[in-house]
Formats: sequence, structure tokens, C-alpha cells
Amino acid sequence: MKQTILSVACLAALGSAALVGCKAKTAEASETTEAPVTTTTEAAPAAAPAAATATEETAATGTTATFDLNSVPVSSANLGTWPYLSRLKGYEIRYDSDSTGFDFDRTYVYDGKNIIPVEGKIVRRSFRPADSEKAASELMIQRNYENLLKDLGAVKVSGVEIPEETIKKIGESEYRKHSGGLSIYGPVDTYVIRQKDKEVWVQVQTSSDNQYKLNVTERAAMSQQAGVVGATELKKN
Repeated sequence: MKQTILSVACLAALGSAALVGCKAKTAEASETTEAPVTTTTEAAPAAAPAAATATEETAATGTTATFDLNSVPVSSANLGTWPYLSRLKGYEIRYDSDSTGFDFDRTYVYDGKNIIPVEGKIVRRSFRPADSEKAASELMIQRNYENLLKDLGAVKVSGVEIPEETIKKIGESEYRKHSGGLSIYGPVDTYVIRQKDKEVWVQVQTSSDNQYKLNVTERAAMSQQAGVVGATELKKN
């Protein structure tokens, strides 16, 4: 009888051990099944190399980041009437060719890295001293416009001579065509005023003969004027 009871007890113990072993194997299997989930989640950042490729492509074309207009604080200063900036006291526009303006044209401005095309309303003027004996120095001309533009909320974008290799990227003839007479052999002080409804670029270049050039460009879309001739208009012609 005792032997029978002992045998039953042994069988029960063996059954418990088997059950524990089975649970352990089940837990191991469960852990093995869950492991790939973690791997899949970590694999998500694999898309990052695409951005790196785009960066490499940009570098290959020789282009670099240009001036960020959004970094310029929005000015609420009263700019007055177009073209906003007056001449220095004692200076004049001596010849008709010294002053040109267009409702729409292109200006090239240098942002310290690249030449940027700005299209819109343009005035380009060359000022000469009315009396050569009372001419202003280059520093006085530069400082006058620097102070004025600073009061209007402008930011100085650059004040150097444009590198020759930078001009070659767009072509010297193309640059000269839209430079407003600015010399490529001297520095140009370039400013931008950003307002809620305006973006105004100003270029000032002085010369050793006490003359200076002042170009003002307000970015704007072109007003479409040409169109299809109608039958009524054709009869009038």
C-alpha cells in the first residue's frame, strides 16, 4: 500500500516538473516571438540617408545656402514715398541718363555667398556733387545711408566686392545688364528692408571721385499687359 502511495506521489511530482518545464518553454518561445518587434521599430530611421544624398547633390552643383529673408525683423517704419531714399545734401542728378526707373525689371544683389535675382519696381540713380569743392567723402556717404537704413529697420546683407567666380556663374554680360551701372570692381553696400507688405533692397556704391550710385528695388510681380487682340480692337486698328 505504501509503495502504491509512493508511486502516485512520484508521478504527481513528475507531472508538476513537466508542467513547469512546459511553461518555461512557452515563455521562451514568447520572448523569441516578441524580439523581432523591437528590431522592426528601430529600423524606421533608415530613411535618413535620403537627406544626406540630397545634401551631397547640392554640394555637387556648387550651390550653397543663400541669405534667409526670414531672419530679418519685420519693420513698421514709415518709408515715405517711392523710391523712399533721398540724395545727400549738395548732390544732384546731372544728366538724364543718371536716373532710370522701371515698373518691372530685375536686379542682382549679392548676399555674401551668392548673387540673388530680385524682380520688381526699380529706380537706379547716379549722384554727383553740385560743387566739387564741397563733395562728401566716401565714408560720409556710406555712413549717411547706413544710419538712415538702420532707422528704417534695414539689415545690411553684404558690403564687399563680388568675387569674379560668383559673377561668372550667371555670366558677366547678364550681371551688367541688370546691375544698374554698379561697378564689378568695387564693394557694394547691400541692405534689405522687410515689412509686412514690402521687401525693399537697397544698393549703395561710392567711387573715388566722390560720386555714388543708389539703386532701390521693391520686389513685386509683373503686371501682365499684353493680351489677345479682340475683333473690336482689330477693327479700330
